[in-house]
Amino acid sequence: MRKRQRTFFKNQDGSVILEAALMITVLLLLTFGMVDFGRVMYTTNSLVSAAREGARFGATMPAVNTTAIQDTVIARFNPYRFGGDNLVRANVTATAVGTPVTSVRVSIAYPFTWITPVAAVVSLIAHSTVNYNSTLHAQAEYRYENQ
Repeated sequence: MRKRQRTFFKNQDGSVILEAALMITVLLLLTFGMVDFGRVMYTTNSLVSAAREGARFGATMPAVNTTAIQDTVIARFNPYRFGGDNLVRANVTATAVGTPVTSVRVSIAYPFTWITPVAAVVSLIAHSTVNYNSTLHAQAEYRYENQ
């Protein structure tokens, strides 16, 4: 019986498969994390550019028209059709700041959906609830030029 126990503990058949499975899991998690992080950065950059374009457009208008500003922001936003939704008017807020208008502010709240399980893993590590939906925000304000 003793000899059989010793050979069982010295037998390393299958250890390479186990090590490879563990490392592939970590490698895939890092790869998918980079993909989603790249999507977040691209979407955020596109949101900020659209907010700037809308605020600049509103700052040069003879009279502030929030509907036209919202339409400009929606037209400038590129959702990068890899899981991204279109921007809708309800997510864009255009306001004229001041009683005599001194500046035009555009705010965007965009619902972002993660496509990889990285958000779930991070939230499990942080002991919080799993949420695959996040809200990305962008804001721009330009001085009103028609005074």
